[in-house]
Amino acid sequence: MKFLSLYEVSQIINRCDAIIEVVEARNPISLIDTRIEKIAKRMGKEIILVLSKSDLVPRNICLEWQEYFRDRGIVAICFSTVIKSSISRFKRFLVEHIEKRPAYYLLIGYPKVGKSSIINALKGYKSAPTSPYPGSPGYTKGVQLYLITPGIYIIDTPGVLPPITNDIEVTIRRQPIEMIENPVKIAITLIERILSFDVNTFRNIYRVHSTEPIEILRELAYKKGWLMKKYREPNIDEVARNIIRDYLNGKIPFYTSPRSILDDVKVFKPK
Repeated sequence: MKFLSLYEVSQIINRCDAIIEVVEARNPISLIDTRIEKIAKRMGKEIILVLSKSDLVPRNICLEWQEYFRDRGIVAICFSTVIKSSISRFKRFLVEHIEKRPAYYLLIGYPKVGKSSIINALKGYKSAPTSPYPGSPGYTKGVQLYLITPGIYIIDTPGVLPPITNDIEVTIRRQPIEMIENPVKIAITLIERILSFDVNTFRNIYRVHSTEPIEILRELAYKKGWLMKKYREPNIDEVARNIIRDYLNGKIPFYTSPRSILDDVKVFKPK
């Protein structure tokens, strides 16, 4: 992952008319970068928050998040590339939202939140490089400009600001899965969070019986036949990476709601 400096981000924001910050509808709070909002506020630029992959959460949950952010002065839009009406609504919003032409929207967000897919959906064909996992071939190499519709452009950035949080949502996106040094530790944290959402999730998805994170990894390794050649011990590192991939791909059900977060979560609120 390429990291940008605050100066670089500020320069790009200064060139745009508004900012589209993309976060996942499953857990938007964890993927918001408050530094972007602070820079935008200082420069008088509006933030439009896109709750991507909204098809992975119940509709009422996405609407609750919209209301949550609206109460804090932030426009939030539920978006899914698999729901055609969602694409057309968002495109119409971008066209109608800014009066002057040409208009430039900066698209920003962590890897694997769906930025390239949004560009592709808005243009109607594959115009932005996409890749299944962060850091793999196809990852954006430099700042790119895309014409969405006459007079409306999207600026895509080559990276993000260095993470300032250790939240699991950011951790699993900051580098390619194959380069994660301790995938078991990270997967255990992710599994614990998912189990707190639904204790039967891994039983339903993988047909394993344990509800203890390390035992889920071991049981799944035996089930898949992923064993270390020399000692025939379960290869839990590989299973851990597989669970992280499945989560990023939306295979493992999980989502948060405004009701499930603490009241003191630090989200930018314009004055």
